[in-house]
Amino acid sequence: MAKKNQYQLNLEIEQFIKEKDSRNEGYSGADIDFIQQYEGAGGQGSKGAKGEGVLYEFYTPDYICDLMFELAVKYGYDGGSVLEPSIATGRLIAPVPDKSKVTGFEINPTTARICEITYPQATVHRGYFETAFLKPPRFTERIKPGMVWVPTWLDDYPFSLVIGNPPYGKYKNKYSSYFPKPKMQQIELFFMYYGTLLLKPGGLLVYLTSSNFLRNGISYNSEKREIGKIADLVDAYRLPPVFRFSEVPTDIIIFRRK
Repeated sequence: MAKKNQYQLNLEIEQFIKEKDSRNEGYSGADIDFIQQYEGAGGQGSKGAKGEGVLYEFYTPDYICDLMFELAVKYGYDGGSVLEPSIATGRLIAPVPDKSKVTGFEINPTTARICEITYPQATVHRGYFETAFLKPPRFTERIKPGMVWVPTWLDDYPFSLVIGNPPYGKYKNKYSSYFPKPKMQQIELFFMYYGTLLLKPGGLLVYLTSSNFLRNGISYNSEKREIGKIADLVDAYRLPPVFRFSEVPTDIIIFRRK
């Protein structure tokens, strides 16, 4: 019997969740172990995967998730509120001691559901990270500065820690036109800038991101200057390829809000 590829396993997990939820059944520990085998569609186009996720859904290995949280603690994470702006199945929040302090965003309904099942204490918003800065419930207008500028409707703002593995690539989606200034050419730069904007003073942003951010010379100097106005780069680590279905080189980067 041929071994199932990851895409086939993903389809099996999707069907499993659909059937369980339709019967309003609970999930056992074994069920959660099974659905946590779900991987993003990244790199699986040849196996049958379709959609925009083929380009950017590469999930963080557990050992990297543990390392990133260890670095957050090393650099002073104080146990406060946590934001994961591309939370997927929730791997990066697994090490967080108090999941009730976690807020996440996720556009893939399957992975959002997996995160909700696995970590029911966390708050998972099914939508784009951009909506954190737009007026609910329609999300068709930016939140305007007031006498005291609160850039978001999120209850746990400002955050002590923003941690994630944001998508990579050109920044163009259904909400990008709402964010013309400062211009962010790459989506990972958008996640960096607006992630640091949601931190409290001294708060930390810890991201796994493409090595292009640190080694691309002057390509994104204007974006880096904008990020540098609100946060300091305090550490970075060059990694070998870590994703199952990609050889893209990556770095862990750590910013501290000024």
